[in-house]
Amino acid sequence: MRKIRRAMHFDFHTSPGISDLFANFNAENFADKLKQNHVEYINFTARCNMGYSYYNTKIGKKYKGLTRDILKEVLDACHKRNIGVTAYINGGLDHEMMAEHADWCRMNAHGVIYDDDRKNNFFRTCCYNSGYGEHLIGEIKEIAAYDIDGLFVDCMVDRVCYCSNCVKDMRRKGVDDSSEDAVLEYQHSVKMNMAKKIKEVATEVSGRDLMFYFNGVPWREDLHTHAEIECLTGSKVWGYDYFYAVAPYARTRFENLLLMSGRFQIGWGDFGGIKSLCSMQEDLYSAIMNGFELSFGDHLHPVDGLENEVIERIGKVFAEKMLYEPFTEGSKNIAEIGVLAEVDSFQADPYLQGVCKMLCDLHLLYNIYNENANLSGVKLLILPKKFILTEKLRRLLSEYKNQGGKFLFFGDAINTGADFGVLDFIQIKGKDDSDNAYFTFGDSGMRWAMYYPALIIKNISGKEISRYVGKRFNMLFDGRQELFYRPQGEITEFSAAVLGENSGCVCFDVSKAYLDCFLPETRFLVKNLIDGLLPIKFVECKDLPIYAQIAVAKKKEDLIVHVKADYPEIKMGRGIIEAHTYLKSTEISVEGEYGVRMLPYLEPVEGRIENGRTVFKTGDFSGYKSFLLTKPVSDPL
Repeated sequence: MRKIRRAMHFDFHTSPGISDLFANFNAENFADKLKQNHVEYINFTARCNMGYSYYNTKIGKKYKGLTRDILKEVLDACHKRNIGVTAYINGGLDHEMMAEHADWCRMNAHGVIYDDDRKNNFFRTCCYNSGYGEHLIGEIKEIAAYDIDGLFVDCMVDRVCYCSNCVKDMRRKGVDDSSEDAVLEYQHSVKMNMAKKIKEVATEVSGRDLMFYFNGVPWREDLHTHAEIECLTGSKVWGYDYFYAVAPYARTRFENLLLMSGRFQIGWGDFGGIKSLCSMQEDLYSAIMNGFELSFGDHLHPVDGLENEVIERIGKVFAEKMLYEPFTEGSKNIAEIGVLAEVDSFQADPYLQGVCKMLCDLHLLYNIYNENANLSGVKLLILPKKFILTEKLRRLLSEYKNQGGKFLFFGDAINTGADFGVLDFIQIKGKDDSDNAYFTFGDSGMRWAMYYPALIIKNISGKEISRYVGKRFNMLFDGRQELFYRPQGEITEFSAAVLGENSGCVCFDVSKAYLDCFLPETRFLVKNLIDGLLPIKFVECKDLPIYAQIAVAKKKEDLIVHVKADYPEIKMGRGIIEAHTYLKSTEISVEGEYGVRMLPYLEPVEGRIENGRTVFKTGDFSGYKSFLLTKPVSDPL
């Protein structure tokens, strides 16, 4: 399977009525610009959201007035320059066909096929149980007959459908169509059957091992050839923190890893909006320090195609990436802390985002694992929410425990820890219904807010880290007054956080509390527990400010230490980077004895060996800096 290192993803969703479509587009010039700017692979649109095809289709609808076969032109031009091409098709949207075939649309429970907001891409979606399913497979056969290197199938989302075909099939299979959850589960199975058929048909028609990515299909389904994480850094949903809650999971499942950012200032289809070069460089730094390659999403202009400012700016970033590739390619991120994730998917649940953000802010090395994982090398496993102890999960945790692994439980996960038998130093006394519980921490007399309900636990034989503070009242209306102002109650006999010999627990959902509120004392509380269970870390950098990030990767016997200073300025809820962040020199200590050189030009860095650890200073820098640590007797090249 081809290794993707520097890629571009080209959307081409074209509104009707453009009479001079592709008038100024020349595939040879297009491929030349890609080659000159170090692009090795692209996703290129064969058929778009709007339902228009840009190749010689016999069953689809080619854009009105288009006489050229753009897909073939691009394939020929790119392959001459050794640039790989994956064909893009939208598997969930085809507005031209849906406008002509109302019976191909999904129908909601009220018999409606159009959403109220008809200026949204998803105001109507396709039903695979209709004639659309056969039509889509026909398009796949046409596209796979071209000399493509892969398929990117977009928008394969789970949505309810109560069309006559779906209702008939659900009732035949015994699905309770009065339950929305049951209908969604059924629709997921329909979608998966379609994705499997697409892969099977495309492979058979092409006769080659293609790259496949199904956007919307969970990674657990094992249909993807690589991970392609869409992360739009200006997005409120898929922003900077989103990547750090999914990338550490992808690393445990895939060899080929791709961060697909966008060149857009706002979002997809943002014509005339290009984010700053510094922002694009931050994408690069986030990618390489997490073991990922890099792709930039673009939207071709319908007449001119690739815009010079876009490709030249991306070219500068890729030229910088090439300087680091000899050192970073093939490296594997070190993780001494694991986070157990219940949902094996490309989405990041709030509890997962919260704990990952906390670990980032604490500058700890972590990965995310599911119950099928190999936990060798993990020293501390965090369970941020309650899990049902299936036979498979119990076996995983038992093997991990027998290898000397340690545990940390948050909130309801304490029930899992108790069921598993590693929290015998506490007693669970019940669940508090309070909406405003509090906790003590350290020497401060302050009683800090939990913000969320908690379990009531009593310390029996562990080390108490924090005490539970009682409530006065919940937020409610008592018949005369609103009880909005809810001061702390008294310190109780119960505990908020307790540490045992090999495990610890916090009685409330610190993941969600941190994600929603970012109270520093919540982070300090978790740090205290982690320090108790893992007193010596693989990498330590006590003076590194909270906004900076650190990662360590291993390549054969060498280490690469990444330090990133950049972080977004929040403007109207969006993360924006217009200038690199300046970071004063900070000291880093890494387990093992190494010589240190600064990347990418291998300048020697003064360091010292202390107690079997390598200690060195980063020096002042802006944006990002990385270091190659090699055994003193070896040649770093």
